[in-house]
Amino acid sequence: MSVLIIAGSRRPKSNTGAIARDLQARLAAADRTAEVRRVPKWGAGPEATTEALTRVAAADVVVLVAPSYLDELPAVTQRLLEDVWARRAELDGHAPLFYGIAHSGFPEPIQRRAELRSMRFFAEQMGWAWMGGIGFGGTSPIDGRPLDEAGMFSRQLRTVMPLVVADIAAARPFSAETVKRSVRSPFPLPRRATIVLVNARTRRTVRDKQLVLDGKVYASD
Repeated sequence: MSVLIIAGSRRPKSNTGAIARDLQARLAAADRTAEVRRVPKWGAGPEATTEALTRVAAADVVVLVAPSYLDELPAVTQRLLEDVWARRAELDGHAPLFYGIAHSGFPEPIQRRAELRSMRFFAEQMGWAWMGGIGFGGTSPIDGRPLDEAGMFSRQLRTVMPLVVADIAAARPFSAETVKRSVRSPFPLPRRATIVLVNARTRRTVRDKQLVLDGKVYASD
């Protein structure tokens, strides 16, 4: 079995990449061939789409790992999917199994549902078998580090990854148990304490990046 893992984030050091590489290592340990390809390396345009189609044509399984940007796929990832769909005839009927993994800093599962629906819609339009989608919340504190180095912030994710790998290695849809455990909050804190922690992190990010939250996007000077 050959598995193509698409890391759908523009950032070279990202939580998406950390999840994708962890998945690759675990699949390798399960005697499955897996490679990770990052979307920005393909970019956009005919040559990039050709490379993507070549990679897909050689894969038995495709796993898309992507962050949630405004509750949806990043634009560069969406563009790649659209370009692949437009040239789907070049795959000559090849239809890999397709899995989706979404993640975001918000712990609520609803934040990733729209993105997972988009992944499913893509698979259906391609004529690929949709093997299910799962979403992980609260991934921001991982900060691009390998999951084993992220400590308590990746603990919940790391406990689910063996289930994810078992499903993919067996070429079966994500199990109900895998889906159920993926949506659990990673924060071992009461809800009120979690809100305080997230708000504090948000304020720090605003301060460090000198963001103006009350500014109007298209306001004239």
